[in-house]
Amino acid sequence: MLLYRKSTLAVLLALIFFSFFGTLTASAWMFPENYDWRYRVISNLLSPRDNPGHYWMAAGGLALTGLLMLPFAGYLRRHLGVIAPRTANISAGTFTAGIIALISACFVVPQHTHDVLGVRRLHEFLGRSAAGFLAMGMLCSCWCAWKGRGRNRFAAQLFWIWSLVTLLPLVGIFFSESFLLLTRLEPSWATPIHSALRHSVFWHLGFWEWTGAVAVFLFLCAAVFLTPRRATLPYVDPFDRAVIRLYDETGRVIEAHEHAGDFKEFV
Repeated sequence: MLLYRKSTLAVLLALIFFSFFGTLTASAWMFPENYDWRYRVISNLLSPRDNPGHYWMAAGGLALTGLLMLPFAGYLRRHLGVIAPRTANISAGTFTAGIIALISACFVVPQHTHDVLGVRRLHEFLGRSAAGFLAMGMLCSCWCAWKGRGRNRFAAQLFWIWSLVTLLPLVGIFFSESFLLLTRLEPSWATPIHSALRHSVFWHLGFWEWTGAVAVFLFLCAAVFLTPRRATLPYVDPFDRAVIRLYDETGRVIEAHEHAGDFKEFV
């Protein structure tokens, strides 16, 4: 398909870069107060209360970014499906769900006191859902690349690069959120840790949000530029071994030969 050509996807990557980083940077530059990306979350740029003059710019750019990312879900399924079809479908499905949640979060005002559709802090819920689904899609893609790493150099390169850009933000967010939860459950011994780290950028969710956004962009870049032009990765499971069976007249198997050959499926 024309939509899955590398030249088309490269153009989409350039548009994603400008629609996301360009509009958010412009919105941050015109933010009423000093916007420090290390400490402030992206939702501050989308909030009419925090950014009354230009919140629409950030919301529109983020929604456009989600739309431009949709073809990449099909691209991942197309290329990774020849290695692990089920996992590739899960990757594409969760990636699509994350994009839909991201677009939906752009149309829900970041609220602080009012419920939306009966859900308190719906914007935050959609934002966290988007991050969770995108992370799941990226992890499933890493698993597909892991399965094909021994038989294809493209898969090996993708595995190491995808793992690096995926796991680093996830580990940071995990420890940040875990410490925050512990300060509420076990304040006696977690509070000193909070006091020691609360001035560090690694403690703040905003730092990890921006880091995660860069990681997703690098993930998509690697998916486009490190995959072969055609989906010729070896199909490993379940058709990488053939079984030849001989039957008698009654239909019973009298002989079977199993061959683990270099069977490949080309799309």
